[in-house]
Amino acid sequence: MGYWLLHSGQPSAKRLLKRVEECTGVEHVNPVASQDVVIRWGNVQGSDSRAAWTLNPRQAIVNTSNRTRMLRILKLNGVYAPLSTSDLSSELADYVTLDSGKRVKVMRHYRVPLFDLQPLALFRADSKSVWLKQGMGRAQDRFKEVPFDEDVYAERAVRLALRSLHALGLDFGVVNIGITARDRTICLNVNPAPVLQGRMLDLYEDALQAFITRDRAEERVWDADGRNNRPFLMGTDLEFMLRSPRGKMVLASKFLPRKGRVGCDDRSINLDQKRFPLAELRPDPARTPEDLVANIRETLTEAQRLITSRELQWLAGSMPFPNYSLGGHVHFSDLAFSSRLVKALDNYLGFPVLMIEASSTAVKRRPKYGFLGDVRFKSHGGFEYRTPGSWLITPEITHAVLALAYVVAVHYRDLSLDIFSNPRKQRMFYTCDKLGLMADFRRVWREVEDTSTYRRYQGVLRVIPEMVEQGIAWNEGVDIKRSWGLPQETARRSSGAQPAVKANRKKVRRNRQAR
Repeated sequence: MGYWLLHSGQPSAKRLLKRVEECTGVEHVNPVASQDVVIRWGNVQGSDSRAAWTLNPRQAIVNTSNRTRMLRILKLNGVYAPLSTSDLSSELADYVTLDSGKRVKVMRHYRVPLFDLQPLALFRADSKSVWLKQGMGRAQDRFKEVPFDEDVYAERAVRLALRSLHALGLDFGVVNIGITARDRTICLNVNPAPVLQGRMLDLYEDALQAFITRDRAEERVWDADGRNNRPFLMGTDLEFMLRSPRGKMVLASKFLPRKGRVGCDDRSINLDQKRFPLAELRPDPARTPEDLVANIRETLTEAQRLITSRELQWLAGSMPFPNYSLGGHVHFSDLAFSSRLVKALDNYLGFPVLMIEASSTAVKRRPKYGFLGDVRFKSHGGFEYRTPGSWLITPEITHAVLALAYVVAVHYRDLSLDIFSNPRKQRMFYTCDKLGLMADFRRVWREVEDTSTYRRYQGVLRVIPEMVEQGIAWNEGVDIKRSWGLPQETARRSSGAQPAVKANRKKVRRNRQAR
């Protein structure tokens, strides 16, 4: 395996090559072999198909080559960006025009260098006039390095930078973020071949060297069948909501605590931190999908003991009630995070789940929630993939989704399709154009079937292609208590004095009518 830096003679690329001896510089893909990795430094010559994997694939760089195109792609993915390219053509970026048509002042600028979809550092400037295309020597003087968690604005800048980079299909680059006077975080520019000198050169040298070391180590744990032999943990948090017999939303916080294996999601009504509408299951993690399904069933049983009203329906999916989006987040621990893995999760997990989601609510949920590449790092060192809706609908769908997540985690180095670097395919994803994506789904599923682990879960996974081919979406109106076959006696015993309370209410109504 070789590592080839494909450049166009940029001084920055040459500086980087002098420091990273394991990487060979080329200006054309001709020497690249099928087992190699290519790192495109702004060069779009040749096809990506020659290499085993390409960082910053050709299409992703093309996505940034035209500013109008870049801004459209960012907005398609729910990223705030200036309305007009005229805001990006002058030497100063003190003001930008937002979608409302109003020009607002940019109060703070951040520069976020990223590699392999991970932030390398964070630089902040509060000076009056900072522009993204200034000479590095001039602009760098105005930026100072700050901690990732310096304040809420720094954390927002990093999150939006990661989202912007992935939306364009890139694996590395420098993202410029602005904080406006209206407290909005916006993406101002993405550069897939940044100028490297000083601190920035040091950062990318370390990042590229670490990537090569990590990639070689990962290759050693893959067996002849293309399996990851390193054990890892899977977990999840699954959201659902409560509906009364009259169709009204019932607060989860009426029955559930904030924390614990069964609790409430952090989103509260009007941010009052008192009324929490979303219930959340947090089962113990497991090494296998079947064990995780068993843990989910345990938390459902625990939820049934806590939610004492038998009349309430428990609803999952994408959006059981208007403006309340649900997620089915899959957690991974002891699994090396990389942009390659995230792209595999988008194409081989998020995409197939989209194909069985209810279209009418899926399009309302996205792109604000569940956008492509929606990941979040966890305090325990792992990460969660947040793109799918809440797949708690039935035990069969739950088991299939977790089995598919497991297959992707085990085989992602052999799952090389990158459908969503194409903006047209992104639009189909967000509009839930299942018919337009059908051919892509079949290509994806053929690759899933070709993995050695698929045979182990073939019976479990079959429900996904069957639903897709028959045009069936999951039913968000189903009561998951019933679909999971939870024993009704448990709810009846735990309801305690509820029948007496109802009898008293009926007696009061009869007395009022008698008057």
